[in-house]
Amino acid sequence: MTEPTSTATRAIYVERVNAVIDHIESHLDEDLTLERLAAVAHFSPYHFHRVFSTMVGEPLHAFIGRLRVERAATLLVGDRDRPVTAIATQCGYGTPSSFGRAFKEAYGMSATEWRNGGYAAFEGRHRHDDVVRDREIGLVGAEYGVRSLERDPGTGLPTWTIGAGSLGSARVTVEHQPDLRVAYVRHTGKYQGLGSVFRDLFTRLMAWAVPRDLVTSDAWLLAVYHDNPSITDDDRLRVSVALSIPEDVRTGGEIGEMTLPGGRIAVGRFQLGEQDYGEAWHAVSAGWLPDSGYEPDDRLPFERYPIEGQPAADGRVATDVCIPVRPLRS
Repeated sequence: MTEPTSTATRAIYVERVNAVIDHIESHLDEDLTLERLAAVAHFSPYHFHRVFSTMVGEPLHAFIGRLRVERAATLLVGDRDRPVTAIATQCGYGTPSSFGRAFKEAYGMSATEWRNGGYAAFEGRHRHDDVVRDREIGLVGAEYGVRSLERDPGTGLPTWTIGAGSLGSARVTVEHQPDLRVAYVRHTGKYQGLGSVFRDLFTRLMAWAVPRDLVTSDAWLLAVYHDNPSITDDDRLRVSVALSIPEDVRTGGEIGEMTLPGGRIAVGRFQLGEQDYGEAWHAVSAGWLPDSGYEPDDRLPFERYPIEGQPAADGRVATDVCIPVRPLRS
C-alpha cells in the first residue's frame, strides 16, 4: 500500500478541521464539547485539540468563545428588538451572567451599552484604516439610499433603484434562495481589496471542479463571508470561495463542503473593480436596507458571480451582493 505524501496528509487535515469549523458555526447554540468535535474530525480528543490549535492558530475553546461573542455582537446591532438574554441563548451562553462576563471582557462594555451606541465607537477604533480609505474613495458623504421602487415586468419582483456613491446607481431585488450545497476553498486572513487572494482561491477551486464537469451554466459561483470585518480582526477573517454542486458529488482534501440554508436574500447587482466591493456592500447594507422594510437574517452573506462571460474591458466583473433578510419585525 502506498504511503500518503506530506501534501496529501495536510489536505486531509485541512478537510477535517474545515468540517469542524463548519459544524461549530452551525451549532453555536449547542454544547460543543471537545469529545463531540473530535468525533466530527475523526481524531482522538487528545490529538484533535493539538491539531486544531496548530492549524487554526488559536485554541479550540478560544475559537468557539470568539465566534460566540462576535455573533452576539452582530445580532445586538442587527436585531435590536430581540432581548439580550435571547441573543445570549442563541449564541450558546447558558446563563446571562456568563454572557455578560464574556461580552465585557471582549469589548470593554456591557451588551446593552454596545447596543445603545458603543458599537459605533468600537467600530471607529477597530476600523480606522477603513474609515480613512472610505474618505479617500468618497464613501463618506456620498449619495446612498433608495431612489425608486417599482415591479420588474419580467419577474414581478419588487425592484429598488438605489444610490451607490461613486458607483452611480444599482438595482436591488429580494429573491428566495433554496438550500444550496457548495464545495469551497477557504482563506483565513485579510482579504479586503486583495484581488490576488480571490484569484488564488478561484484557481484552486476551478482546478478541482473543471475536470469533474461541475462548471455548468446553472451552477452558482460564490464568495461566502463568515465574519463581520467591523468586529473580527483582519488576521482572523474567513472567506470561502464556493461552487454549487449536486448531491452526489463528494469533496475531499482542501475542498470542503457545506450547505447554505435557504430563505430570502436581498440581491444588489453591480459591475465592480477590485477596489469597489466595500462600497457596493455599503450601498446595500447601509443605503438600501434601512428603507427597505427588511432586516438582516442570521445567515451568511455572499457575493455571486456569473459562470460564463468575461470581465469588461475596464476589468469590472458582474457581481451580485447577496444579504440574507427577513421582514422587519415591529
